[in-house]
Amino acid sequence: MIEPVKLGENVTLYCGDCIDILPTLPKVDAVVTDPPYPGREDLFPTDSVWSVLRAVKAKWPAFVFWPCVFDYPCGIPDAVHVWHKSIPIHPRSQTGNVAGHQYERILSYGLGKKCEVFRVAAIIPNFAACAEELQPHPTQKPVALVALLTERTKAATILDPYMGSGTTGVAAIRLGRSFIGIEKEPKYFQIAKERIERELALGQLFDPKEMTKQTQQTELI
Repeated sequence: MIEPVKLGENVTLYCGDCIDILPTLPKVDAVVTDPPYPGREDLFPTDSVWSVLRAVKAKWPAFVFWPCVFDYPCGIPDAVHVWHKSIPIHPRSQTGNVAGHQYERILSYGLGKKCEVFRVAAIIPNFAACAEELQPHPTQKPVALVALLTERTKAATILDPYMGSGTTGVAAIRLGRSFIGIEKEPKYFQIAKERIERELALGQLFDPKEMTKQTQQTELI
């Protein structure tokens, strides 16, 4: 059994496969996650994302990042949001997947049917506006964007079964929410752990409106 790493009173992290860990967890309030996008079905079958999310004991508000070129992995969403990365040129990620595209979808479940465009700059190397939060992860998402999604769940406990560099955890801490994060790769788990520890050490909450004041939102529907 994988032992959790407790950080403070409200953060619990697991280094392991979420497929194994999720059945051992209590019910959570919401999911905000960025699954690894499939490139080769033998390495990462799309169906496995749905299997993971079905294993989550949640009330089922959820935001799931998912690229435009793949079908929905979790069933038809209630709403499909668009992340417009607000930078004219995006390199592809180190893995060669579609993370470098100008737009990505954010699938929403259990949070209403209104669709929106979120204009938030992507995290890319050598872009000054993002340099402060840049982590060595090929598909890192901006804290400002993830904080907007997390705030909308109104959830006390947020789960990210694909934690990566820990952005959802940072956003949860800034919003005063509890966080459970799971990451399979030890390298990224350590990055996320250290990043979340630094955030906890700040000992303060951020006003989500102030934190995302440069983010513009445009209604589609």
